[in-house]
Amino acid sequence: MIAFILGFVIGFFSSLPIGPINIAVMMKGLSNKTAQGLMIGAGSGWMDFVYCAAAMFGISSFNSNPKVDLIFKIASFVVFLIMGIKTTFFKPPEARPAKSEESPGFKRYFLFGIILYLSNPSFIAYWITVAGIIHGYHILSESAYNNLFFALGTGVGTTAWFFTLLELVEKQKMRLDKQKIEKITRAFGVVLLIISVIMGYKLIS
Repeated sequence: MIAFILGFVIGFFSSLPIGPINIAVMMKGLSNKTAQGLMIGAGSGWMDFVYCAAAMFGISSFNSNPKVDLIFKIASFVVFLIMGIKTTFFKPPEARPAKSEESPGFKRYFLFGIILYLSNPSFIAYWITVAGIIHGYHILSESAYNNLFFALGTGVGTTAWFFTLLELVEKQKMRLDKQKIEKITRAFGVVLLIISVIMGYKLIS
C-alpha cells in the first residue's frame, strides 16, 4: 500500500510541468470535451505505468552490485540536477498539438495520449532515474509486489492529475494562462534542484 501511495504522489507531481500532453488536455477542457481530454491523460498514465514498471523490475534485477548501485546514485544526481536547472531557469517549450477531427468512441484519444508520450524520449530516462533512487536509497524494499504497485501508483497518479486539471479548467478556476503554467513548471524545477542537492550531499558524505 505504501508503494502505491508513493507512486501515486510521484506520478501526480511529475505530470505538472508544461508539455504537449498538458496543453492537449487543457485545450480539450476549454473546448468542453472533458472526456476526450481525460482519455488523453489516461493514455499518458498508462505509459507512465509501463515505463515505470520496466524501470523498477529492470533495475532491481541487477542493483545488488555495489558498483552498479553507486553508478545509479551518481547518474540520478546528475539527471535531477540537469532537469532542475533546465526546468527552473530555461524557457518552457512551446507546445501546440495538431487539431484532430472528431470520431466516434474515445480509443483514438487514448492512443493520441500514448503518441504524445512516446514523442518525448526523456520519459524513460526519468523513470529509470526514479527507479534508481527508489532502489539505490532503499526507500522501498525490493520485491515484485512493491515494484508493481509503485508503478501502478504512478500511472493512477498521472491520470488523477489530468482529471484534476480538467476539473480546474471546467470550473474556470484555471485558464490556459502561459504565465501560470510556467510558474508551476518552475516550482517543479526548484523541487528537482532541492532533491539533487540532498542526493549530492548524501553522495559526498
